[in-house]
Formats: sequence, structure tokens, C-alpha cells
Amino acid sequence: MKIEMPLHRLLRVNLFFIILIIAVLSTLTIAPNISCKNGGSNAILIRIDGIMGTIDTPVEEYVRQALKIAEDRGVPLFIVVNSYGGYVDPTINIANMILEARTPVIGFIMDKAFSAASILIQPMHIIASVPHGVIGAAQPITINPVTGQYEFINESKVINSIVAMAKRYAEIRGRNSTAVEMFIRKNLVLNGEEAVNNNVIDFTANNLNELIIAINGRDVVLTYNGIKRNTTIYVYGIEEFTPPYYIQVYSYLRDSTINSILWFIGFFGTFLALLSGRLDILPFTFVFLLLALIGGGMNINVVSVLLLALGAILITIEMFTPGYGIIGISGIIALIFGFLLMPINPATFIHPGVFESLRNFILIVGGGLSAFFLFIMYKAVEAKRKRRAIIYTPGSKQIIGRAIERIEPGKRGFVIVEGEYWYAESNEVIEPGEEVVVIDRKDFTLIIRKKK
Repeated sequence: MKIEMPLHRLLRVNLFFIILIIAVLSTLTIAPNISCKNGGSNAILIRIDGIMGTIDTPVEEYVRQALKIAEDRGVPLFIVVNSYGGYVDPTINIANMILEARTPVIGFIMDKAFSAASILIQPMHIIASVPHGVIGAAQPITINPVTGQYEFINESKVINSIVAMAKRYAEIRGRNSTAVEMFIRKNLVLNGEEAVNNNVIDFTANNLNELIIAINGRDVVLTYNGIKRNTTIYVYGIEEFTPPYYIQVYSYLRDSTINSILWFIGFFGTFLALLSGRLDILPFTFVFLLLALIGGGMNINVVSVLLLALGAILITIEMFTPGYGIIGISGIIALIFGFLLMPINPATFIHPGVFESLRNFILIVGGGLSAFFLFIMYKAVEAKRKRRAIIYTPGSKQIIGRAIERIEPGKRGFVIVEGEYWYAESNEVIEPGEEVVVIDRKDFTLIIRKKK
């Protein structure tokens, strides 16, 4: 298939229409994360498991959103736990949220609650576990992000502060604070039945259905702003709240393996680009560097703003300068991640559903534009490959073309030769539409004259 317009001009002409079409289609595909049934009486369920299994800032935001939904609906929140643990600060933040929850929070240990997870469950109003579940081993450690090696922390200042927090959560809920302390100081581990016998959790259940049957009609005490009130748990059904896209992306970017890859590509890619003089790929490596900063602890809101600014600049450059899409694709990637990682707490006047729909819209538009830029790059490579076939040699047959623009001495213009657009130069004035003959070639610029 032949290209009937220079690539950068084709991009400028069609970009608006691509955005418009994808925008219309995207309005048909936006869907909420959960649906409301039975008049909003279904309990909310989330899972600290899988990619969300490491207790970190993304999980903290996930729990916050789910708890807000449950409180607004006045229904219990179920948290299924299957985690090796995580970081101290997010663990304490989540535990404090649960401690002050205005609706019952029920924890269910599906397989394991190690380390920080064994502390996280303590302020929950009800805790259950499968009989073979394991709980404990909460001594804090430090991990070397480069080598992956870890060391146990034995400093009394750190240990005592974590013990005090964990014991406080257990005592408020009337649980065995001594056993919880042993989780931290001695790496004590209990299975589900042992945890019940030691008053660390409330009971065992083989599955969620058993858990629901066991807690329906049970009274718990809620504490909010120092005020206690009794409430009865009623569960008519369960709706699972899956983490929004940006939380999932945030969690992946915080993964140590993925973060190491981002650092490697970003740092060494930038170094090689500068060393080789390929400055055109620097925007691409800068995007990787910004994404790697998230795993390094940089504020996600700052990274989001930087990505949005970088994306807008790169798209503008691609729109108004000739190119084959590398800068444009880098800009689109930056915009997609920038919108997906937009400030976690949006302005209060923006409804959460509208905000999430905006993210979906940007994701669909960005994906469509990325595909469009890739198509442009493919056609550019194909055109360059075909152009190598046009090689002028003295005595060869005449290669005839036609001028597309006015060409003057010292001023290049476009001609079409054998179905392909070329830059061309001439020592004479050639008007648009006139036939020309190729007399020489310099790289990808043809030297032409008027056809006699």
C-alpha cells in the first residue's frame, strides 16, 4: 500500500479524527468496578492477595476506598488475607483505619497472614481463618533493594514501638496481646486452630459461606472518635470490589523486580542514548526513569504531574515537527501512566465514578493513539526500505516523477516518484504538477530537473 502524503502531515491531519472516534467508542465501554444489588445491602469484599498481597501504599489506598464504600452503604467489609506481609507504615495506617471504622470489618485468613499481615488483622472486629491457615512470624526486617538480601532488626527502639502498636490493637479487641507480642519478638507461628485456642482469632471456617453463616446476627462494638456503639452484623450477599486500574498499576510499579527493570532501562538507556548521539530516544528512557522513581519512594502525585507535563510536551513536538512517531509514542506512554497515576485523592467536587471514567477514557484513547503511531512507524520503515531501490546511475533509464510543491534553487520540495514521496532539489524553478527527471541522489534527497 502506498502512502499518499508525507508521514508527519498524515499524522497532523488524522490525529484529531482518531481522538474523536476513540472518544465516542470509549463512552460505551466505561463500567464501574462494582454493581449494587439488593438495594445496596450486599457486603463489600476485598482481597489482600496476589499482586495486592504485599502490604504497601497501593494496598492502603485499596482498603481506604473499600472501607469508604462500605461505610457509605452501611454494610460490613470483608478482607480476605493471603499475604507474606509488607511495610510498617502502610500496615499501621491500614490498622488505624480499621480501628476507627464506622462499619464492621471481618478478616478471613485464606492461607497465611505472616509478618505485617498478622499485625494488620488485629484491629478487625472479627477474625476467622481456614483450619490450616498460618499466622505470625512478624519480626521486622530490612531488605537490600539491590541484592535482595535481608537482615532481622533487633534494635529495641524499633521492636518496642511495633510491639506497643500491635498489643494495643489486640487489647482493644480483647485478644491475646502476649501471643501477638511473641509474633514480633520470637517469630511465633500458629495455625488456625491454635490461634483460636490462644484467643488470637475468633474461629475457623472452611470457606466464606461458613464464615457468613457464623457471623450473621452477631453483635460487635464499633469505636469512632472515642465513642463506642453496638451494632449487629447482617450479611445478605457479597460484592467483590476489585482495585481500580491505577492502584493495580501502582502496585506493579512498586514491585521490586519490575522496578529494577525500569531502573535498568531508564538509566542505561539514557546513558547509551547520550553516548551514541541518539537523542531521539531520550524521551522514551526518561519515561522509564520517572516510573522507576515510584518504586524508589517518590511521591506518586509528583511523578504523575511530571509524566503529564512530559507527555504533553512530547505530543506537541510530534504534532508540529516532522517525525516517525518515536517522540509521539513516548508522549502517549507518559500521558497514559500520568493519568493512571493521577493524585490518589482527587478534588472533592469530582465524583469518584467520574474520575474513574476519566482514567478509562484516557487509557482507551492512549491505547488507540499508540496503535496509530505504531502504524505510522511501520509505514515509515517500509517507505525507507522501498526508497533504497531508487538509485540513480549514469546511463540508466530515466526515472520520471511529478512535482508536488514549488521547488526553487536552494529550496527543497516534495515530488512523487514511482508512487513514493521524496524531498527533491533542483537548480531551476519547478512548478507543482510539472514532470521531472531524477538526475542524482544525495541520501534521501533527489536531485531533479524538468522533463524536456
